[in-house]
Amino acid sequence: MERGDVDHRPGWLSSGDCCVVVTAAFLIVLGLLRHARSETDVAWPEPRSAASASCCGCPADCCGPLCHVLDPLGQDPLWSGRAEGLLLWRNAPQGMPLFNTYSGGAATGPALNAADFTSGMAAGPRFTLFRHTGDEAAIEFNFLRVQFFEARRVLPETDGGYQLADLDEGIFCCPSIVPLDAVSGGLSSGLQSFEINRRLPSDGRWQWLAGVRWVQWNERAAIDAAWLPIGAVAPRSGYATTTNNDLYGLQVGGDSILIGLGRSFRVEGLGKAGIFWNRAVQSSTHAYSGDPFQDAFVLANSRTVSRGAFVGEIGATAVYDVFDRLSLRAGYAAFWLGGLATASAQFDDQCLCPLDPIHAAIDTGGSMLVHGLTLGLEARW
Repeated sequence: MERGDVDHRPGWLSSGDCCVVVTAAFLIVLGLLRHARSETDVAWPEPRSAASASCCGCPADCCGPLCHVLDPLGQDPLWSGRAEGLLLWRNAPQGMPLFNTYSGGAATGPALNAADFTSGMAAGPRFTLFRHTGDEAAIEFNFLRVQFFEARRVLPETDGGYQLADLDEGIFCCPSIVPLDAVSGGLSSGLQSFEINRRLPSDGRWQWLAGVRWVQWNERAAIDAAWLPIGAVAPRSGYATTTNNDLYGLQVGGDSILIGLGRSFRVEGLGKAGIFWNRAVQSSTHAYSGDPFQDAFVLANSRTVSRGAFVGEIGATAVYDVFDRLSLRAGYAAFWLGGLATASAQFDDQCLCPLDPIHAAIDTGGSMLVHGLTLGLEARW
């Protein structure tokens, strides 16, 4: 079942894991160095007016540092950096019948559906860098990459026990006439994002932001079928669809300290949303080989469209200050993508049969929810 195998998981220590480890070590060093320097720095900023947000733990007309989002302890840093690991799950793919059970010369029920390709957890890094502009505002650079949401289903081998789903159109325009003996399938997907945001001056607990963002969502779905050997080889047939979604757009949002402004333990909240332009591409193939009575063939098609899309993100994070310049972060994040070309949705839009004209189409009506845990460090210097 090599053609339908989409298990490309990396080893225990991928390049993303190495980046998180190196960056986390770098942030720890920066945090400790600034912590050591701050022990001899006892000067306070100039008094702020009563119109300003309140000082850390003091009334608004006191002398002392101003606490606000990205500077919760009033340290007035020049830079802030975060290195986090994301542990995410995705929702189940769109349902699509792939194979039926077969007995007595007729299909007797569903055997495999695309919705069965539910993947486990996938991990990846997120790096965030803030350049503070001196007016309780900042410029933000944010990158994340989570790959290898993997799912794989292999049904038990049964003599003539399966049949390709008999749909009237699409890639299944040539359903299997001879019952199948072994079937399998899988799905692989990944998420990437890069954004630049201008964070507006904060009034304390709240900060608004606006920026540009690129989001990429890729998927590959594959199914594979085989018959009993004819001579020395077993005929096999495979379908595969790959979709690539590159979303470009503008977003707005807000960041907040929900609990604990000016304290060593606090809870932060974040929300962002925007309208995007999606350049969606699908590529589909149908391959047949191993039959001494029929020539092997590989048929392929592809299609590209541009459509409107939506991207939203929400999160809540608990933060604990290990030192005045170094913090631990743990929270929850969710990403909602709409207007996508998902792989399973493409199967019934293609026609890749040797006796029929090749037909290519693309479906961009899919959506995706990716959510999970975030763990990391933050340093301010």
